Amino acid sequence: MSTPITYRDLLIDRYKLLYDWVPGQTARILDLGCGNGVFTKWLQEKAPFVAGVDHNADQLRHAHLSFPGMITVAASADILPFADESFNVVIASDVVEHVDDDQAAIWEALRVLKPGGRLLVSVPNSGPLQFLDGDNLVNGAVSLIGRLRIPKRGTSRCYFHDHVYDHHRHYSLRDLRKLITGLADVEKTYYGGVLLWPLAYLLEKLAEVFLHKPLVNTNYVTLRRMRAWDFRLGIGSWSYNLVACIKKG
Repeated sequence: MSTPITYRDLLIDRYKLLYDWVPGQTARILDLGCGNGVFTKWLQEKAPFVAGVDHNADQLRHAHLSFPGMITVAASADILPFADESFNVVIASDVVEHVDDDQAAIWEALRVLKPGGRLLVSVPNSGPLQFLDGDNLVNGAVSLIGRLRIPKRGTSRCYFHDHVYDHHRHYSLRDLRKLITGLADVEKTYYGGVLLWPLAYLLEKLAEVFLHKPLVNTNYVTLRRMRAWDFRLGIGSWSYNLVACIKKG
């Protein structure tokens, strides 16, 4: 999910945590899946050189219009156009679960990371709350409607027939460790999101697809602050989100 426009003024939940985990005096940061560049802009306060990578050309155009001079590159996470050991920190927030080859994406992130550098990752956690995943539920509903041949956009305002959501993978800490075996070690973790976080995300997806209202770009500050509060609670490995700081050997 791309960083919401409202994060220009409200750095919260997993983005705030990843931001705080960037070590002091970091020289070079790579933001994987930078989307519209809002979080990448925040990261410029942490390092003199920050680059963003995304495969979505429309999102990158938005980033360039909003933040002239920002360094962004159109590329896939599993084939990064950077030399070995180019960055001190690589951030992948809500990226790994979307890519076709998660192992290749992790290997590439570690390849461009300097020895002793950190890969900061946030992914949906594999736990009891994963059944509330907004992408998976909405994708399933749209697929069902398609099979029922319910009229699509143009003859009905019921939903966006051209919205495509890939299946959202969920990861346990054990799954992440398998992806980095022999290359790096998990330095610290955080589990966040009890119930409000996944429900709010599900609401965003339902409104976007069925009501034509992109809530992700809407300034509903109260709900976002409640979601941030929910993210700070956490219920251990039962939480909806898993965030990990991975140190390259």
